[in-house]
Amino acid sequence: MNFKTPALIAALTLSATASFAASDENNLLDNYLDAQAHAKALSAQLETMGVESNPTVEFNSPATLSQKLDAYQDKIDSLQAQFDAHNTSVTQAN
Repeated sequence: MNFKTPALIAALTLSATASFAASDENNLLDNYLDAQAHAKALSAQLETMGVESNPTVEFNSPATLSQKLDAYQDKIDSLQAQFDAHNTSVTQAN
């Protein structure tokens, strides 16, 4: 075995690892952007139903993309609860 083979294997492994890491980061960004859009859509629907809502999440300090995604998923849960509560109260009133 010559010395070039282990170096080539190491380089290919590093390249593949970097590619997967970039792919994970892109998926995280896509998920974050989807969560933002979902929050905005839920908020817009609530507004059309006469329920005041705010789709944005405020960050008091720097946050990682993962933390931002978690915060928007919590916001979606909150907006969904508002939506469900409003629909329940309308249904019961009828």
